[in-house]
Amino acid sequence: MDNSTIRDQAINILTELLQRLDITAQIQPSEDDDCKIDIKSDEGGRLIGRKGQYLESLELVMNRILRRQFADEPATPWIILDVDGYCVPKPSADNGEGRRRRRGFDTERFETMALDAAKEVKRWGSPRTLGPYRPGERRIIHLTLRDDPEVETISEPEADANGCKRITIRKKQS
Repeated sequence: MDNSTIRDQAINILTELLQRLDITAQIQPSEDDDCKIDIKSDEGGRLIGRKGQYLESLELVMNRILRRQFADEPATPWIILDVDGYCVPKPSADNGEGRRRRRGFDTERFETMALDAAKEVKRWGSPRTLGPYRPGERRIIHLTLRDDPEVETISEPEADANGCKRITIRKKQS
């Protein structure tokens, strides 16, 4: 299945979510990226939230629903939401445009940190706790180490006031 089909389903999911939140918005596929959806709304601030936390949560919920609907697909792409230009999937902040933009996750930094922590856990045998991190950041760590046969990752059950949780990397229990 191609990315545009998955993106179209994501638009349907997002439309329903925004209706339930009583937010009026124009939702359309991005012209420059198959894995991105552009949202235009007079209530952009309400959608984005403080430091982009609402937008990040909305993106996470939508992608989780997509993953369940396309469970048979081996690699469902992560769909990025762009609200009134507030989204850049790369770590470049504003590209000199002077506009407020959401920074993408520094994926490489989190992958390296996860691999280094896993190496320490394997070498010394004691668990290593990282964080606190937001959901998208924890996801990178979980995905980086999910195929490692020697270690496992566990997010603590309770989030702090900012929605951040710590993540523990430990040797797999036999």
